[in-house]
Amino acid sequence: MKLRKKGGRMSDNPDDWMRALQNLPPWLGGALMAVVIAVLRVIYDNEETSSVRIALEAMICGALSLTCSSVIAALGAQPGWQIFIGGMLGFIGSHAVKQMAMRLINQRIDKL
Repeated sequence: MKLRKKGGRMSDNPDDWMRALQNLPPWLGGALMAVVIAVLRVIYDNEETSSVRIALEAMICGALSLTCSSVIAALGAQPGWQIFIGGMLGFIGSHAVKQMAMRLINQRIDKL
């Protein structure tokens, strides 16, 4: 997999880029998917589009995706699910994930 041309520049050939993306480990692909979708979602929502907010949201979604990748691997699911989960986490956002987790935790505590 050679992506560099003479002079150290990246290849402009889309086939080289696609081959490079396909060779990424699934956990990294999932994290990158979460980051990209989180950035696009924050910009699209147009609520708070400061560069710090965008960067932090993207990093949090990427970290959540990496965490979910570990759970997916532990459950024995196919690695392709890691990219799907990463995309979904980027789409719904870290705040929504936090709210869902807190609701689930509170329900469990109430049952005790």
